[in-house]
Amino acid sequence: MRGILKSLGITIAVYLLIGGFVGFSQAIGAEITLRYAGDLPVGHYLTLGQEFFAKRVDEISKGRVKVEVYPAGQLFSAKDYGKVLPAGAVDMAQVGAAQWGGLVPVTNITELPLFFDDWSHMWRLIDNPELNEIYRKAYEKVNVKQLFWTQDAIIGFATKFPLKTMEDFKGKRVRVPTELLSHTVKALGGAPAYMGGGEVYMALQRGTVDGAISSVTSFADRKYYEVTKYVTEPTFIYPIYVGLINLKKWNDLPADVQKILEAAGKETQEWGRRELRKAEEESMAEVRKHGMEIYYLPKPEKELWRKACKPVYDLVVQKTGDLGPRLFELAEKAR
Repeated sequence: MRGILKSLGITIAVYLLIGGFVGFSQAIGAEITLRYAGDLPVGHYLTLGQEFFAKRVDEISKGRVKVEVYPAGQLFSAKDYGKVLPAGAVDMAQVGAAQWGGLVPVTNITELPLFFDDWSHMWRLIDNPELNEIYRKAYEKVNVKQLFWTQDAIIGFATKFPLKTMEDFKGKRVRVPTELLSHTVKALGGAPAYMGGGEVYMALQRGTVDGAISSVTSFADRKYYEVTKYVTEPTFIYPIYVGLINLKKWNDLPADVQKILEAAGKETQEWGRRELRKAEEESMAEVRKHGMEIYYLPKPEKELWRKACKPVYDLVVQKTGDLGPRLFELAEKAR
């Protein structure tokens, strides 16, 4: 932990100072204030979920606990959360589970490309008590605690070029948000470019990348339709997000406040599943309205892509060691 704090150094101090001034007026009257970082735009389905959580904490605690939501990377970019949240530079963060795949390898199981049948399959997996215990232990090793599960909308490819076969990947650079998806794009024949969500629009506009892997809600909310034309296989991944809190901060909270956060987290998880379909449908309608062409892989081609991704599945087993086979077993049993 000392190494992490030292590596962040002055940067964390500056952000803490800025964040303290930003949140001061909002914290007046509250006994406990928690700063909750997010990377998605204002109005995005996941940001609305953060706001729902903050509202419920305020209501359940009767104003005793305030959660300040900082969306759109106002405090840190999502790619920095793996450093700043364990270090305590921010109290809470909403993160893509597999964005922590390097730091917490078990989280990669929820980002297997073309593996999950639908959202029900994914939810059966993440509702499994054994999986939750595996995640709890893994997160606590890096000084964070998972409060609840949530999810973004289905993920696919937004590209400037027609993408219908693996041949179409050749010579193309595709933005990826995680290490695992970097290996995936390579396996499919493309060149991955790792970057945070806030950088993608400009990269597409400038031609730094030819396409991007992202959720259909991001295609709409980040206006990818202005800089790309095609959506391919929007059920490529069913992306899981989690609400995390710094473990030391959690342990320092009174027991009744911990229960309040857990109760609000459970409600947020339920809210997210109720609102998901609506967010997906509205986003797909929005990108269609702006002229994006949506293409689903025919079964034979989809199977070719799935076979090409087999080394990615093997990599997940390799990275998770003895837990790997069991994680896959749990995922298969959830079908």
